[in-house]
Amino acid sequence: MFLLDLLIAFVLALLITGVLSAAFDNRGPWGLWWVFLLVLVLATWAGGLWITPFGPPLFGVSWLPMLFVGLIFALLLAAAVPAKPPETHAEAVAQARAEAATAAAFSWFFWVSLIGLAVAILVAYLI
Repeated sequence: MFLLDLLIAFVLALLITGVLSAAFDNRGPWGLWWVFLLVLVLATWAGGLWITPFGPPLFGVSWLPMLFVGLIFALLLAAAVPAKPPETHAEAVAQARAEAATAAAFSWFFWVSLIGLAVAILVAYLI
């Protein structure tokens, strides 16, 4: 079950990341698609383990909870990215300062979310 859960979570997260990266040119708050994919895989996997299974199973794994959690988590992360580029030099400087503060906050958010999601996954398998 462990490997099938991981594989399905990875495929769903890869599809969601691909759509957001290609269609909307959005790679989350970190700007790197693989970091966004890593966080999304863990969130999708943990959500699939903790939400009550529903929908048709795929190889014995209920994939709809994973899909819904992945979509919601991806949209929340994508919403943290500024929507438009700066128009003036002053806006660019202000945006660079704001991005530096945001980068510091998201570095903590990144590590706390990775550790929290990993713990959620381990606890789900241990109980």
